[in-house]
Amino acid sequence: MYIKEVHIESFANICDLTLSFAPGLNVIEGENESGKSSICMFIKFMLYGLSGRGAEGEMSERQRYVSWQTGRAAGELVVATAETSYRISRSLMVFDDSSPKERLSVIDESTGEAVFRGKVPGVAILGMDERMFVNSVFVRQIGGPRVDGAGMTEAIENILLSGDENLSLARAVDRIEKARRALSPKKGAGGRIPLLRAEEARLSARLCEAREKNALVISYENEISRLSALIEKRSGEREKYSALCASFEAISLARRVEEGRKLLSEGKKVADELASLDKYGNIGENTGRITALSARLAGIDSRLRSLRRSAGDEPDSADSMSGEEMIFARKDISDHQRLSRSATVQGVLCIAAAVLSGSFFGLSFILKSIGIVAGAAFGALALLFGVLWILRALSAKKIFKKWSARTTEELIRAVEEKIERSKAYDRAYEEWSRRGAEIYDVEGERAEVLSLLRDACSVFCEADGVPDTDILVSRALEAAEEIGAQREKLSGALSMIKGELRGFNDVMGDDMGEAILERGRKAMATDEGRTAASFSRSDAAMAKKQRDFAESALPGLIRQKGEAETALAKIKATAADASVIAVQLEGIRRELSALERRLAALEGAREALLSAGESLRSSLVPRIVARASEIMAAFTDKKYDSLEVDSAFSLDFTHEGVRREASYLSAGTADTAYVALRLALTEVLFSKDAPFEVFDESFSRVDERRLMEILRSLAAYSGQTLVFTCRGLEGALAARIDSARVIRL
Repeated sequence: MYIKEVHIESFANICDLTLSFAPGLNVIEGENESGKSSICMFIKFMLYGLSGRGAEGEMSERQRYVSWQTGRAAGELVVATAETSYRISRSLMVFDDSSPKERLSVIDESTGEAVFRGKVPGVAILGMDERMFVNSVFVRQIGGPRVDGAGMTEAIENILLSGDENLSLARAVDRIEKARRALSPKKGAGGRIPLLRAEEARLSARLCEAREKNALVISYENEISRLSALIEKRSGEREKYSALCASFEAISLARRVEEGRKLLSEGKKVADELASLDKYGNIGENTGRITALSARLAGIDSRLRSLRRSAGDEPDSADSMSGEEMIFARKDISDHQRLSRSATVQGVLCIAAAVLSGSFFGLSFILKSIGIVAGAAFGALALLFGVLWILRALSAKKIFKKWSARTTEELIRAVEEKIERSKAYDRAYEEWSRRGAEIYDVEGERAEVLSLLRDACSVFCEADGVPDTDILVSRALEAAEEIGAQREKLSGALSMIKGELRGFNDVMGDDMGEAILERGRKAMATDEGRTAASFSRSDAAMAKKQRDFAESALPGLIRQKGEAETALAKIKATAADASVIAVQLEGIRRELSALERRLAALEGAREALLSAGESLRSSLVPRIVARASEIMAAFTDKKYDSLEVDSAFSLDFTHEGVRREASYLSAGTADTAYVALRLALTEVLFSKDAPFEVFDESFSRVDERRLMEILRSLAAYSGQTLVFTCRGLEGALAARIDSARVIRL
């Protein structure tokens, strides 16, 4: 079995603590005064309660562990067994001038039903009483791991008997027990001896009643006096604590008004901050406009890039010709043709004039001077026509050279090609100009969209000085997102404040709680108010409990006083014949004496049988010793492999052939030996469903090597082990064990 969960509501100095444990080894680390020992004692409290008796000069468990703040010890413990799990709930309340009040319930979590009513949970679930628990599986810091042998034999015997060992002996004891119960049952009604004792007591009481009449009268008179004083005391307490409670309530309400006003001021501040964001308008619409304009600008930029790629560079103007240049180009063709014809005519005329000039010069011997003059005249003409022919030829050649032509056909072709190239240039230039105009229009549109975009972005951030549009848009959207988040945060905060303010409607009226504040100021002017002003909620709750206690106690005290007065009157009015009662009482006592002698004989026979059963069970001790020796040998690397246990469960050990008491060992080795003894006790007695083991600072004197062996053994234990320590050593060693778990408080 193992502890699944511990919930401490109030215990010692711990309040509202929940811990969950796993099966196997759990190491719980915590500093001194962190509550480790209190958690260990809380486990014992849930199983067996707290003792109200303390040793001489020491506080009782109730005084030590009932919280002085709340006046109670309370919580829950969940224990898992092989069949089911049980949720134990226990609370112990201690008030002044009254006996402790304790509540206990055990719920079977598999069925949800209450079980073990009227039983001790530790006995019902673990199968061991409190003495066996603290001497086997519960190793506290106080007293160390040693075993208190007082009553251990009886405790072990009870465990064995619950396991149905020695059934024949049990039946014999049962038969004697039935005969004994017929005379005097330990529980319930019936039995001749209890009946006779009851009759003896009744008659003795009647006899004493007559003899003690005066003593009873004095007793009742004293009780009435005591009750009167207590009634006066409780009345004073009721008035005192009622005034304290009323003052605390008035001051608390005034403080709530102040909190409400403070919250209202915070709400106004948040509302003003929220209103300051109204200048940004509808953030969703504005960011949508920015996004749309950004997308539109991106589309325009894409169109511009496309237009600029398609437009290309401006056409080469080398082939460009104006209309006048085209006319002159065609004129070159006609001039060349004209010059060619003129050169041909003048060439012919030159040749004709030269022929005639030669003819006349040849006929000069006939014609004399006429022939010479005519020949000279025709020779001059021939020269003139020759010069003209050369000039015409040079002019025609110059035209050929201009157009890089050698023939008239090439000239015509060159001129026509030049004209066609000029027309192609005109068409290309016209297209380029058209694209340029379109680019100009798109650039105008881009400038307009860019202006709108920058205006939209300027709502959320500074647009000047940010030439990059993408950076501007990014900044604007980020700023819008931050503003939206801030607006949402402020709206949420305002809603929360409004919601919290609804909780102050009971104190914040039309006068903003001024009347309540005035009552609080008046309360503070009183002694009770000044005392209540320093109250915590627990102080106020305690004052209310004291007031309620005084109020609830008064009717009972008044009733008790009335009953005492009535009883006193009856006692004074009653009387009895003591001699008759004495004769009857003597007869009852003779019969009772005879029956008690018979009862003593039956009990002697029962004790003899039980003694024989104890002898039969003496074989258990060797098993425990053998197992403790094995564990001790493993812990000490076989240095100490032989232990002996006496009837008081004190340890002896054998080392190098010499037997000594455990007191000769070092403190750490002695602690190790007693841990081995406790583990052996647990393994031998609880072999089926091993109980959990609790160690509170039990290994502080054990060295690291042996401590590692002990932790490994605890990890291999079939039940659960809880090791509480203020050192880091146990946790560090447990971290090397796969199945171990380390919890830090």
